[in-house]
Amino acid sequence: MERLSFGVENAFTPRDDRLEGVTVAPLTPPTAVRAAVFHLAPGGRIARHPAVLPQILAVLEGEGHVSGGDGSFVPIAAGEAVFWSAGEEHETLTDSGLTVLVIEAEGLSPARAS
Repeated sequence: MERLSFGVENAFTPRDDRLEGVTVAPLTPPTAVRAAVFHLAPGGRIARHPAVLPQILAVLEGEGHVSGGDGSFVPIAAGEAVFWSAGEEHETLTDSGLTVLVIEAEGLSPARAS
């Protein structure tokens, strides 16, 4: 077993014009499956862009708003997640701060309730 830490102290500020007030703590190297924890500061934003791969954004802490292909924002909070298909335009923002787990992988799809 190997323990991983994804606290703010282990995150870096990426050089990306789409990210405002965001730090990232990678959990995997950039391989077939990518996983990272994003820390959005109050007022933070991941600007609108297309998903490169199918993507799940799961809220670990805080609350904010997300949009998908139609551009309409909906609230999201801890314990909730969204799925975006490859190529789907999306955006995430928060007034109060948000910590999310982002998972991207070819063939990724959301679990369906039975």
